[in-house]
Amino acid sequence: MDFNRRLQKAFELTEKNFDSINIERAIFLSYFCELRDCKFCYMSTIKDSPKKGLRSIESVFAEAFLVKMANWKVEFLSSGYGVYDIKNISNIAKGVASITGEPVWLNTGVLDKKALSLFENEIKGVTASIETFTEKLFTKLCPSKSWDKLMNFLDNASDLNYKKGLTIILGVGEKREDLANLFDIIKNYKIDRITFYSLNPHKGTPFENFVSPPSLYYIDVVSETRIMFPEIEIITGIWSDRIALVGPLLMAGSNGITKFPWQKFYGSKLGKSLTSEILEFQKISKRRFEGSMTDISLLKNKLEFPKNPVYKNEYIKKEILENSEKIKGRMSSYILELKAQDKINY
Repeated sequence: MDFNRRLQKAFELTEKNFDSINIERAIFLSYFCELRDCKFCYMSTIKDSPKKGLRSIESVFAEAFLVKMANWKVEFLSSGYGVYDIKNISNIAKGVASITGEPVWLNTGVLDKKALSLFENEIKGVTASIETFTEKLFTKLCPSKSWDKLMNFLDNASDLNYKKGLTIILGVGEKREDLANLFDIIKNYKIDRITFYSLNPHKGTPFENFVSPPSLYYIDVVSETRIMFPEIEIITGIWSDRIALVGPLLMAGSNGITKFPWQKFYGSKLGKSLTSEILEFQKISKRRFEGSMTDISLLKNKLEFPKNPVYKNEYIKKEILENSEKIKGRMSSYILELKAQDKINY
């Protein structure tokens, strides 16, 4: 099957199996990792102590409220290795799930079965960041991480009935023919969701003088994945200089877009451009985006919880309300920043 036919087939399968387009936001719990040696990761360049990379709980919850108001999805809660213990991660997950009304995905590193069993219905699934198509390349890219532990992590998630996700970075030296190995992993471990990113070369890393992979390669990998797995959820990351990829990625089988800094996008020219891409795509698709990238008026400095939540925790809700002034303070700061950005772009 040639490229054009693959793209058409992927589009048809996505239209058949899905109704929505999502803007997804990964909420970072920290900007520090105790490993710090993944070759592509900006955290490998950070030399400060872990405390300098921690976010306050108030800022995490404030971001979750704003993401919900804009009708985006929380892609997952993310952090580097060795920053939070399981109890803290669980409490944060319960808080974010209470705010959005939905269980959350985790991308907080490998958890053993005992640790994973401490979570309850506040999490929907867990993410194994295998980053590439093969164990051999993974070992070169992430020397302090264990491929076998990641695979065991997926097995443990299956045993505990959690959904399973993967993250993949394209453009880090993978071979096109090794895509079949990734498909074997998806099939054998019954993966429910995969997030693709294209390499963003960070200064101070071995990839700083590289370029992002070609757009047609990115689109082709996504379309092949959709054809092989018609019902898998596919999330695709873009950077601010690649907004024009949104439409083609959605055509190729992507369910949602992620990876952009929302403070720079929401209400700005970048947000308007992204909205334009989605609106144009909707002219040929039955899928719809029900949120906003531009409407500042949606963002209120108040704590509103979903009326008919899938996940509900009255104890956690009470704790959040008791800490409302600090959370609203952070929300106010974010909203003012976005309003200033909005004015700059008019």
